[in-house]
Amino acid sequence: MGMSRIGIQGYDRPMTASSPLQDNSHAPLPHAPDQGQMPERLKTVVLTGASGGIGLLIAKRLLAQNYHVIALCRSKPALETPSLTHIPCDLGLPDAVTQACALITQENKTVFAVIHCAGTIAPAPVAQADDKAIAAQIMLNLSSPIVLTRHLLPQMISAGEGRIVFVNSMAAVIPLSGSAVYAAAKSGLRNFALSLAQEVTKQGIHVSSVFPGAVQTEMLAREMQEGGSILNYVSTPLDPDLVAKTIVSQLAHPRAERFLPAVDGLFGRFCMMNPALLRLALPLLAYLGRRGYRKATGAR
Repeated sequence: MGMSRIGIQGYDRPMTASSPLQDNSHAPLPHAPDQGQMPERLKTVVLTGASGGIGLLIAKRLLAQNYHVIALCRSKPALETPSLTHIPCDLGLPDAVTQACALITQENKTVFAVIHCAGTIAPAPVAQADDKAIAAQIMLNLSSPIVLTRHLLPQMISAGEGRIVFVNSMAAVIPLSGSAVYAAAKSGLRNFALSLAQEVTKQGIHVSSVFPGAVQTEMLAREMQEGGSILNYVSTPLDPDLVAKTIVSQLAHPRAERFLPAVDGLFGRFCMMNPALLRLALPLLAYLGRRGYRKATGAR
């Protein structure tokens, strides 16, 4: 989910997490292997939203772990390596996903994993929401991941192994006034992932979802200046590279759901299952998040 913009039939909005305040996008690959002693190429990972922000950091980590990355995004990622194949794709156009999958098949590489990182948000009260913005959020955050998964899944099932990782949002479990369409799409994505897991686990496919809260990005800073939403304040802003690291870790150590920050504990899980308790807890979470944001950014 990066600063790159996804055009949805003329609608252009920044994706959920933009380029970091402390830009990691030009950092060297973490623990990159010695090019003179490059081991045999490992498995292929299809990655959406790879051209900026968190998506680019994910791509760097995958390359450092010697995966071959097929990047589905409109703009080519700023990475010069034969280990990355860029397939230009506007994920907001239904036919584009199908065409991209045909090109992936032509690559003649068995897809081991799919990481769905692309997404978009257009905050607005429902009564004032733009029709194109509504369609964009549903397409990028829900329809496109479903269609892409559907096209690549048969090959993964035939191989007898695979990983599917959805980069979701805390909005999937927290009601979000002012972003109801985004929250609805992310909630739908969560249930799609959980339902999909029931279908494919016995066939060697592991399905994971990662749910970041606020991430330290330029976009978050802009939203804070405009008042933000409750979602912005549910945690101290996360380091984008930590989010990328957690997402990539699902390939080796898959978990059905991974929440960031750590609401994996008993209290956090109870809040997720108990809407009444969650409503009571939100003011406290918002207070702690605002305090953490001011500490992390120096804002008053």
